[in-house]
Amino acid sequence: MSLSPLDVSKHEFSKTMRGYDPAEVRAFLERIAEELTELQRECAALSEQAHGNDARLKSFRDLEQGMREALTTSQDTLKSTREQIEKERQNVLREANLKAEEIKMNAERAVQDARADLRELKLHRDAYVKRLRFLLKSQTELLELIEKESPDLTDDES
Repeated sequence: MSLSPLDVSKHEFSKTMRGYDPAEVRAFLERIAEELTELQRECAALSEQAHGNDARLKSFRDLEQGMREALTTSQDTLKSTREQIEKERQNVLREANLKAEEIKMNAERAVQDARADLRELKLHRDAYVKRLRFLLKSQTELLELIEKESPDLTDDES
């Protein structure tokens, strides 16, 4: 059974012959009642403060949980982003290597084509030189033949 300040201040003791001084008992009970009232107020204030602290603690815990979740999410996002960047880097590198190979093959093909064209031009040149030599030789022989067969004409005969 809990006592309230009102219970203490209203309590009546039975009267006996050799008992305590009723005024002194009454004064003491009044003092106890006042202190009990003060203790109850203090207890209520502390209880209210504890409830407030509990609410603040809960909000801090909720905030901490939210921050933990945000941190985990950002770490996962960072990891995912790094993985995606690495994949993209590998794709770009692979594409660049393929493009470089294609350019290299095209250049080698162009060199081979140029060499083939050069060989063909050399063959044409050699054939042209041979024909020109043959033509010059035949023209020289023709000139020599003409010179041998033509009579020498003097200036008087003209």
